[in-house]
Amino acid sequence: MEFNVCIAAIFKNENAYLQEWIAFHRLVGIDHFFLYDNDGSAETKQLLRPYVDQGVITLHPWTHLNGSRHDRATHFGGRDKNHMAFNHAASHYRDCCNWLLKIDIDEFLMPTDGSDIRAVIEKYDRDSVRGVEIPRIDFGDSGHRSRPDGLVIESYTLRESEISDHKDLANTSFLTKNRFNNSAHSWRYRPFKRGRLVSRDEVSGMRINHYYTKSLEESLVRQNMMVTRPKTEAEFIQQNLKLNELRDESMLRFGPSIKKEMGQ
Repeated sequence: MEFNVCIAAIFKNENAYLQEWIAFHRLVGIDHFFLYDNDGSAETKQLLRPYVDQGVITLHPWTHLNGSRHDRATHFGGRDKNHMAFNHAASHYRDCCNWLLKIDIDEFLMPTDGSDIRAVIEKYDRDSVRGVEIPRIDFGDSGHRSRPDGLVIESYTLRESEISDHKDLANTSFLTKNRFNNSAHSWRYRPFKRGRLVSRDEVSGMRINHYYTKSLEESLVRQNMMVTRPKTEAEFIQQNLKLNELRDESMLRFGPSIKKEMGQ
């Protein structure tokens, strides 16, 4: 295989966060990124060009899809394009990496033990494990009304107390082309190839931090992009009551290295 652990992600209007997200995941052991650009701006292309030139990122323009129905906004907040991006990643890249994870730019795959995610993933036998449900925890606004100056991982340290969801890390030898998979969380696996899906309750050593709302300012800017995001300040405050339950500073240890990678 050309790569060991890879990430597939689609993004739009994420320029303020992309460099930190990429720097963090490179730091913890992600080998390559398959990114789908639903933004299409010149600024985004310029921002990502160095990573493309270095062979870190494979970048796909994903704003216009041959005049299909997927070009149009939908009541699902444009999620058709999201599913198509992940379908494309499974279909085209399952033969060049061992493990493939689908996440968003506001999600960070964190090793809870040590600093290298590969050491955690290596314990799963690729002959018998088809995928791993990595537990996900949502973080709240940490009291920020406007976007803070620091890194996302430094600015948002309050989260919900319990795991609320997961994202699949797929063993690509079990992965189908996922042509009709409309899940943002799970992959589809070959039905006649026996392999175990490790449940999120069994997983230790890694988790996904989901910086879901960020500040009030950032959340309201993004409110029209995702139907599940709060639409008013009152709804935002109510939602964050649950998301600010527990202080968690476990990501702060990565801050200095991320800043160095970003040239700060």
